[in-house]
Amino acid sequence: AVVSFTIDNVSPSEISYRLDEEFGILTRPGLHCAPSAHRTIGTFPEGTVRFSFGYFTTEEEIKTAIKAIESIKS
Repeated sequence: AVVSFTIDNVSPSEISYRLDEEFGILTRPGLHCAPSAHRTIGTFPEGTVRFSFGYFTTEEEIKTAIKAIESIKS
């Protein structure tokens, strides 16, 4: 499962950096090898932040990530 998002007025790079530094959550910011797709959805040239969830990702980890995003958004 992959989730890609942005937060108004915060660059994907800053979001990803803060998730790592403040919460220990690793994500990938940018165009994700798909600049044409980002042109289409209006996120070019900065792109989005991408979470990639795996089989062993727990519900608690997802809740923690959501809380971290809410904190950055505030």
